[in-house]
Amino acid sequence: MASPAYEQILEVQALDLNLTQLRHRLVTHPLRQQVAAAQKAVHDVQEVSGEIEDRRHQLDRNLKKLSDEVETIEAKRTQVDGKLYDGSVTGTKELLALQDEAAGLLDRQRGLEDQELEIMEQLELIDAELASARAELETAEAASRNVDDELRAAAAEIEAEIEAVEQERARTAAPAVPELLARYEALSGQFDGVAVARLVDGRCDGCHMQLSAVAVDQLGKAPEDAVVTCEECGRLLVR
Repeated sequence: MASPAYEQILEVQALDLNLTQLRHRLVTHPLRQQVAAAQKAVHDVQEVSGEIEDRRHQLDRNLKKLSDEVETIEAKRTQVDGKLYDGSVTGTKELLALQDEAAGLLDRQRGLEDQELEIMEQLELIDAELASARAELETAEAASRNVDDELRAAAAEIEAEIEAVEQERARTAAPAVPELLARYEALSGQFDGVAVARLVDGRCDGCHMQLSAVAVDQLGKAPEDAVVTCEECGRLLVR
């Protein structure tokens, strides 16, 4: 039967291992992968939506440019028509030149207006594409919020468990022998949290090495409260 002091350290170690497992569960919870995947899905749809919006803005700019040019041509045609019909120009050659200019301006205006119609048709298609992308984004964002809420709830449960175990650990460690507890805590990081092992039939339960007969004999003769370690691995031994 191990001394109460060592049994206490074994209890502390068990709680520390539990804490390690809980913290690992918190960091590696499967929902974290789902959250990352959901966030990526949102990002991907945002990129698609952004690309569609860029194309739409470019078409808007092109349409504005054409509209401005049509207005300029209309104003020019008004001037030319005015000269044709206000009687200020009487020469046949000049009149013919104005008529040619008016016809050229009209052709140019009609060509630009045809381009405007083409852009408007493209805008209708892009608006439908953009509406679909925005609906997809809304769905992706909702899915991301849902899985994020699930992770928050799961994390809160684990954090509550961690807090409870930490409190139990503090209560268990409070009456422990300070020297023994300090030795255990100093060694804990070297052995992945398992710094205390039982001695079973002359074998260290930590490194699973058989101790020499001399070492086993010495351990058997050591006082019950003595701090003893495995000659092979250096772990604290519980006899």
